[in-house]
Amino acid sequence: MTDAIIDAINSSRLNRGNISFGELRRIAGRDYEIWQSLGYGRAILGTCEQLDQYLYSYGLMTKAQWDDLLPNASLPSGDLHLVDYGCGQGLGSAILFDYFGVQLTQRLKQVMLIEPSAVALRRAKAVVDCYLGAPCADTLNKSLDEVTPEDIRTNNRLSVVHLLSNVLDINQFNHRHLFSKIFGTLGKHTVLAVSHDRDFHGGSDRFEELHHAIQDPKYSHLLKIESSTIKRYTCGSDKPAISWELHTEVLNGSV
Repeated sequence: MTDAIIDAINSSRLNRGNISFGELRRIAGRDYEIWQSLGYGRAILGTCEQLDQYLYSYGLMTKAQWDDLLPNASLPSGDLHLVDYGCGQGLGSAILFDYFGVQLTQRLKQVMLIEPSAVALRRAKAVVDCYLGAPCADTLNKSLDEVTPEDIRTNNRLSVVHLLSNVLDINQFNHRHLFSKIFGTLGKHTVLAVSHDRDFHGGSDRFEELHHAIQDPKYSHLLKIESSTIKRYTCGSDKPAISWELHTEVLNGSV
């Protein structure tokens, strides 16, 4: 099966002028009745059919989660580096670009997409490059435990926006180790994360653990915390959700 999103981009039916989360879901959101293969949204997807099924089954929930966070979220000033962790097919980045528009896209100097599924990563790069109008997104086909500090280190002391869309709650990687790598780069960092609010198989405790860990006084000489906010809410069809917005500056890359 060919990729409907990539085909639409290659034919210019989907382009920088009309791309949006809604268009992505209209083009590729399909019910192939393979919902069970998605592992409740936590499986590593290996086919275009699974990507399309995810868009159909979980796309609106994902958008609703971000729709609650983004109106009150802020971005750092100046040039930016965006890192999308476990990016899947790029839905989190797409929703972010839809909301902030050129206020974000014109300031992006680097984009890194990290995803263990090669088929999802291929679609995500096509989507992000379409939004940005050029093939400029870098990709990393790795699990989050395989990511190294060098993989996510920015150039020129850019402020970094770290995006985690329905990723941080998944217990298939060591979240503390990932954030120790993130905070190995000096400068300003913003974390924007959303997930389903649950108390099993990882879940929301991972948000709370990081929120409290970074505020430990033993890190005060390493991290300057500007704000760290956890929010719980309902979205979509009364689905419980959780978000975390963190703004911090790394003063010494030894967290």
